[in-house]
Formats: sequence, structure tokens, C-alpha cells
Amino acid sequence: MTGHAVIVFAGPSLRPSDRLRPGVEWRPPATAGDMLDLLDRPPAAICLIDGLFDRCAAPWHKELLLIMACGTRLFGAASMGALRAAELHEHGMTGVGAIFEAYRDGRLCGDDEVALVHATEPLRWAPLTVPMVEVRATLWRACRAGLVAPERARRIRSTVHDIHYEDRDWPTMERHCAAEALIDRSDFRRLAAMHVELKRADALRCLDIAAVETRSRARRSPPLTCFTRELARQRGVSWPPRFGAGQRTAARRNPRETGDATRPS
Repeated sequence: MTGHAVIVFAGPSLRPSDRLRPGVEWRPPATAGDMLDLLDRPPAAICLIDGLFDRCAAPWHKELLLIMACGTRLFGAASMGALRAAELHEHGMTGVGAIFEAYRDGRLCGDDEVALVHATEPLRWAPLTVPMVEVRATLWRACRAGLVAPERARRIRSTVHDIHYEDRDWPTMERHCAAEALIDRSDFRRLAAMHVELKRADALRCLDIAAVETRSRARRSPPLTCFTRELARQRGVSWPPRFGAGQRTAARRNPRETGDATRPS
């Protein structure tokens, strides 16, 4: 095990003040291969919150299965973590929060719902645009507060959804909605002031749960595929990973590698 009980991959979903927690090793948003780097010394738990996906490959499903097979509890929430947990919760990954539940239940489908532009690590990953999932939550709050009627909120939601995630900030949304006479500018600014930081709320809940649920669970080793082995070679990770004694025995009985239809997402 590593020197920390919990490793957290996080970026714009958390504020700098949220990172003042003991026993946590903070990592940047996850990319393909980051979980493989941990196979030699797997932590008790990992929280996958944020990940990169546009200009590099996102974390692979198979490497998440591999780290769980080493006994690591894997939690996902808020952003990339919610997506991967919705895809892998039946295979042992623990999803946390409203965003995960919406993806799991099919109420959210597109990856763009959680996508946003953010600053780099020296600028503390500050979010620069607004993810669609938080626009939805904010419109719901505005409806409950009586600021906008449900039908008007649905029209605003449709208009905002058509804005590319790289351009979806509050001033741009205001211009689009004002141009279509959906809401006057003063009311839109009241709406923006109600911004629901849903990703942050889910991420904080995930950290709280992971802090108390770090017991290892035995996992059956997934197939050791040629694609995952090649990714490990590129990252300089020893191969094959070291599972429990029973899993090593099973791997020796079935050394044949299989093809992998999964591609980087």
C-alpha cells in the first residue's frame, strides 16, 4: 500500500480550500495509465473525481478494473468519476452523488453534461465555463424560487444546451437567452447568482464516504489484455500486475491473453 489511505484525482470540481484534508494524496485530473502507475503499491482507496479527455486519452475501463482487482476501493463522483462509476458500478466501482445516479439511471447520457474548460494546475484548476449538469440544477433551483416558470426554464435549458461546452459561461448564456427574449438580463443575472455547484457537492460527499470506507475487498482478476499491456509498457509499469495469491495462481493457469475491443475514451 502507499503511504496515503486515499488518493484523489481532482481538478476543477473542488476548490483549493476543499483540499485541506489529512491522509489524502492529491493528484491532477486522471488520464489513461494513471491507475496502472499505482499497481505496484495500490492504495486502500482512490477517489476518481476529474479526468482529462479532449487532448489526451481518458482513464481506461480495464485499468480501473485492474486496480480494483488489487484490493483498492475505487470511488467515482462528480465528473469523469461519475461517468466511469455509471459504467462500472456493476463490476465493483462505487458511485457517489446525484450526477452518478443520473447517469446510472439513464436520466443523463452525454459526456458533455459534465464537460467544462478550466485553468491549469498553477491556477488551481479554476473552472472557466459552466457544465450543463449545473445549468440544469440551477434552473431547477430558479423554478422552485419562482424566478422562472417551468416551461420558460425548459426553453432556456434547450438554448443553453446548444452552446458548445468550451463557450458555455454565464455571460455567453445571457446573450443567447436575451437574443431569444427568453428572460431579461436582470433576471438572468439573478439566475446566475443561484449557480448550483453540483459537481463540488458530489465530490465532497465522495471524499467523506471514501474516508470511512477504505477496507479492501477481494476482486476477481480481469483478463490481462494485449492493449492494457502495451499501455503499461508505454508508462514503464511492471507487468503483469501483482494480485493476491489466489489471483496469481488463476493467472498462471490461464496465461493466454485475449483481444480487447475497448478503445480509449
